[in-house]
Amino acid sequence: MKLRTLLVNRFFAFVTGCTLLAAGAFALAWLWRVPLAREQLATLDRAVVTDIPDQPWWTPALWTVAGVGLAVGIVLLVVNLSRRRPSTVQLYDAVTDATLGVELGPVAAGVARDLEALPGVRSVRGRAVVERHLPTLSVTVHAEPDIDVAEVTAAAEDSARRAAAALGGARVATQVLLHLDPAPDVH
Repeated sequence: MKLRTLLVNRFFAFVTGCTLLAAGAFALAWLWRVPLAREQLATLDRAVVTDIPDQPWWTPALWTVAGVGLAVGIVLLVVNLSRRRPSTVQLYDAVTDATLGVELGPVAAGVARDLEALPGVRSVRGRAVVERHLPTLSVTVHAEPDIDVAEVTAAAEDSARRAAAALGGARVATQVLLHLDPAPDVH
């Protein structure tokens, strides 16, 4: 997840959480007959509070809150569902004295093909993403529950080293996620 997305999510979660905590704390204080909470509620003019829905500004205010809430919700969805695809990685080639652009998707697919050949592996998916501002080769491995995890780990590390060597030291991370099938029930 990008840092910007992470900060936006945490900001809205923090504001919502603080608002709900404050409302809950006030409700509990009223329930437990805390004098300060009781005094605050006693200062409210009940007639004014019950007449609020009849005020001419009430309907536009509700529509404004609904519109702002909808806009914020759409923005959060767009930010969270945006594609995290990296741009091409630029490599300098000393032989040709040129800068080359390398797409990371095929490199991730190559790492996935390496791991797909291991015994016990059912499926592998490789893709290029951006994780915390760093281009990343993300490979997801689905395997049987009795697979040799040490062998998969060693193969993943070897594939990551070869991918790093092929990319000429570019700042690219490799992430391998291993998902094991549930073990069969033995009766």
